[in-house]
Amino acid sequence: MPETTTLEILERHVLLGERHIERQREIVADFRHRGYRTDLAEELLDLFEQMQILHVAHRDRLLNSTQG
Repeated sequence: MPETTTLEILERHVLLGERHIERQREIVADFRHRGYRTDLAEELLDLFEQMQILHVAHRDRLLNSTQG
């Protein structure tokens, strides 16, 4: 069985992060539509977006280091 590379792991994190962000945006929109408080849901969305920035930056650094 082939070993999973760091780049493959990072790519999965980025894809999973995109899914989490999209789902959390749906949750926030649904809460707004229903008249619920959205502050905590928005904080979680912000956290997901911040984590995504870190995952993408990490992946990009790795890609740049292997290309140069």
